[in-house]
Amino acid sequence: MKVEVLEIDRVKKKIEVIFPEEKVAELREGIYEEMKKHAKIKGFRPGKVPRSILTSYYKDYIDDEVKKKLLEISMADALSEAKVEPVVEPVVDFIEDSERYGYTLECEVMPEIEIPVYKGVEVEVDAIQVTDEDIEKRLDGLREMHAEMITKEPDAGAQKGDFVIIKYQGYLNGKPVKDIVTEAYPMELGSPRSMPEFEEEIYGMKSGEEKDISVDFPDDYPNKEIAKKTILFKVLVKEIREKRLPEINDEFAKDINFEDMEKAREGLKEEIKKEKENSRNQFISQKVIETLISGVDIPVPEKLREKRINAMMEDALSRFDVNSFAAEDIQQFAKNIRIDFEKKAEEKIRADIVLSKIADQEGIKLEESDVYERMKKLAEETKRSYDDVRNFYEKNGLMDYVKGSILQEKTVNFLRENAVIKETA
Repeated sequence: MKVEVLEIDRVKKKIEVIFPEEKVAELREGIYEEMKKHAKIKGFRPGKVPRSILTSYYKDYIDDEVKKKLLEISMADALSEAKVEPVVEPVVDFIEDSERYGYTLECEVMPEIEIPVYKGVEVEVDAIQVTDEDIEKRLDGLREMHAEMITKEPDAGAQKGDFVIIKYQGYLNGKPVKDIVTEAYPMELGSPRSMPEFEEEIYGMKSGEEKDISVDFPDDYPNKEIAKKTILFKVLVKEIREKRLPEINDEFAKDINFEDMEKAREGLKEEIKKEKENSRNQFISQKVIETLISGVDIPVPEKLREKRINAMMEDALSRFDVNSFAAEDIQQFAKNIRIDFEKKAEEKIRADIVLSKIADQEGIKLEESDVYERMKKLAEETKRSYDDVRNFYEKNGLMDYVKGSILQEKTVNFLRENAVIKETA
């Protein structure tokens, strides 16, 4: 086969692949012979159908099979010979005329760029300080985690901070609303997730008490079926629990795995310091990359950009409760997030290109030990065996993604280690 490469622009190349007539004839003959064995045409015995009849009945199928087989046996070799690595699936267009037979591959590729100066990038950061207030906030959070929920006395009313279980049924114009009903709905009074006008009516209610609560839903409420309507809730308080926080003392220190409160404060200070160091490292990495990509012209392959945007959209929409919103709201949401994702996708692709070029120039390589350590870490985090995790990633074609992520992390670490960090007080 004959392979020629045409550079369309910095991110797009066209490869033309032409086959000798005898190769095409050989493939076509093989398809005819295979079809003769299995073709069933009325009036002819299997294996005895004349070639002219087969051609008449199955011409389109045979042509398609020739094209498919040509791609199967040649595309990988053609790309290798052309020294082209597509970033997305190439667009195939077949050539059919009287003098030649073959196809073209339109490929998007990573552009050649002038690598910016990447050592000594200056980043200004705040000095890491762990204050007494930081430690107290952490202790408050731990107290919340270790809080006890104590059932309140029957004559005690619900108040802010209490955890209540309610039963309710919603009514519209005197008729029960099918989807507004529950036997046991948990509420934390004072939580920002609650409707204030509904929650306000719960305050002071006692366990076993019933009450009617009317709620006017606003015009822009996501559920259009009850937007602009007044719903009457018949509510029964089934249970009220009071949150009791543990005292900050040596017993509490033991509960959070420290010897005493002095050791607890020392340990928490070190934990917070490490967290701030990790956050600062992420900030430095981000600033270094932003500086690098802002200083060089990097064209973005269009199909790769669309692929990234679509993947981000699918991920975002998968987290979206579509059953609670009207179709037009979903469309508007998708439109809004797409605008945001377009910029993010371009920035990520530009960063990928720069990091890849720097890794090549610095000889930053992926070692098998790197992959082993990543798989081991994933196994520990998911509480599965190393072999199970590795087999899952290999069977689902995820290993290339993992390897690419590791190589990028090594490159980013290299850049951060070679950055000039200026601390401000």
